[in-house]
Amino acid sequence: MVNKVLIIDDNSIFCNAMKYHLLQKSYDVAICSSFSEFQKAIDVGEYDLILLDMRLKDSNGIDFLKIITKTYPGKKIIIVSSFLDDDNMAMALELGVFTCLDKNSNLFNEIDRIIEGI
Repeated sequence: MVNKVLIIDDNSIFCNAMKYHLLQKSYDVAICSSFSEFQKAIDVGEYDLILLDMRLKDSNGIDFLKIITKTYPGKKIIIVSSFLDDDNMAMALELGVFTCLDKNSNLFNEIDRIIEGI
């Protein structure tokens, strides 16, 4: 069951839209916009689901993913990015992400469907 969601993305418009959407569904939502912010303030263990972008200002999603999956094996992570290519998707899936989604007009519906199935 998903109660707490962490969004790791540096696009503030996307983050605020996704946060608003998830809050409407009664999820507790936090946003992290950089690797340095993540290192200082985020306890990943608190969250049931992580929505992770592949490109951030000061890091990339694969580096984030390696740290998270090493420290919290089995954590539910969904890659949400406009920059998905076959190599990144293959590596992300190998590292244990739940799935990879492209940022598109159906994204909120896809996220809802996936969360309901978790």
